[in-house]
Amino acid sequence: MTRFTIPDMTCEGCVGSVTRAVQAVDATARVAADLESHTVEIDSPFAAEAIAAAIAEAGFTVRPAA
Repeated sequence: MTRFTIPDMTCEGCVGSVTRAVQAVDATARVAADLESHTVEIDSPFAAEAIAAAIAEAGFTVRPAA
């Protein structure tokens, strides 16, 4: 399980964009977003770096979650 903080994920549209970015890397990834805490948990065997890069390429700031 990989967890990121995405401070500029502020609406359901953002959640959709983040989910699509993750699933472009791994179509079977499970993505659970929490808008209140601006975090996303991703269940995928792919490297966290590859997933973070895809989210960043979609236009979001990505940080490892505390």
